[in-house]
Amino acid sequence: MLKVYADNHWSEDNRDLYAIWPRLSNRNINNNQVSSTWFMRDGAFLRLKTAELGYTLPQATTRRIKVEKARFYASGINLFSLSRFKLWDVEMGGNGLGYPVQRVVNIGAQISF
Repeated sequence: MLKVYADNHWSEDNRDLYAIWPRLSNRNINNNQVSSTWFMRDGAFLRLKTAELGYTLPQATTRRIKVEKARFYASGINLFSLSRFKLWDVEMGGNGLGYPVQRVVNIGAQISF
């Protein structure tokens, strides 16, 4: 179970009308499983999916270091996202218990002699 449900659920002691989970129990409560707008959240987001930056050294520089060509680069996938939804990755939709979207960063060099 998500920790957020355990920490923020409605109970007799916590009568928060805006609790994330209606009622927490160790048995099945049918009302908690009924489709309703209660579980709808704002899913708007902005994500930088891919980016690559590279720089090729000028020929004057490569001649001095006795290299034919030199290029340095950095690339990334899922670098950042902006969203008001903070429980899990918004791109996962309603599958918050699924495997999260991964962030990947690569750096490298291409050098020809």
